[in-house]
Amino acid sequence: MKISTFDLNLFVIMNSIYTEGSLTKAAEVVGITQPAVSNALSRLREKFDDELFVRTGSGMVPTQKTENIIKDIQNALQLMQKSVNEPDEFNPATSQKTFRISLGDINEGRILAILMSKMEKQAPNIKLECYYSARDQVPHALATNELSFAVDPFIPNSKDTNSMKVFSDQFVVAHRANHPLSKISEITLDEILKLKYINISNRKRGASVVEMEMQKMQLQPEIALRSQHYQITPEIVRSTDLCLLCSETFAKKHGLSYVEIPIHVPPLEQYLIWHNSDDNDGSHIWMRKLIIESFEEVSSVKL
Repeated sequence: MKISTFDLNLFVIMNSIYTEGSLTKAAEVVGITQPAVSNALSRLREKFDDELFVRTGSGMVPTQKTENIIKDIQNALQLMQKSVNEPDEFNPATSQKTFRISLGDINEGRILAILMSKMEKQAPNIKLECYYSARDQVPHALATNELSFAVDPFIPNSKDTNSMKVFSDQFVVAHRANHPLSKISEITLDEILKLKYINISNRKRGASVVEMEMQKMQLQPEIALRSQHYQITPEIVRSTDLCLLCSETFAKKHGLSYVEIPIHVPPLEQYLIWHNSDDNDGSHIWMRKLIIESFEEVSSVKL
């Protein structure tokens, strides 16, 4: 088979079917219709004289022929993508690009003011859209450009995304001023477990990050209130005896009293996540740098 007679776009579609395991999802990623993907697969099958993908109850499963060649195809596609992404072509001062970032409300509170200040100075015409995307939807949203970036405590289990840790902080127990907890000279684990807490989650049930770590040690804090948004919690903490398991920077920012947890709990970490096809894109490199710098400023205040 001569490469000069081959439509290279077919390799893009083949890779999308392989990564998505579905003709419909592959069509969304590539930006064409599902019938067009089916037609492309037929052409690929004819070219390679192989089924390439077999339809099963769990999706499109690659044949051994596909497994044998897919890595070379992916490497070639990444090399071509790298060649067409020219960082020097991006000019933030004149760009009118829109970036979309998946941020929970606590990360919005951490960095948006800092990030927008930087953008206002460097890129007055660039726009930013922030909303929360469900964790299991992030890889697909990044692949289809519904999202430019995501920030989350958990790294997706996807070979198509890259990530970088941008924030780390210790968990503390935040409470109101003059709370009975503040009168205890040496806080014990028993005292911590006697308290009633606020759980922040946009899910109907399930533990928070720090609760999950405590549950691993067979510890279960009592949840008196389950709410969706972190930003409402300072007012509740200041006016009740409810406590909040949160990062030290969050407690300091909102003027909440707090004590350290008297056991070792892994720190809260946040990761910046993006699709690996954007690694060398000039606009993404620029925005990535601004987001990282914004988190660094938050961390420097903590120190």
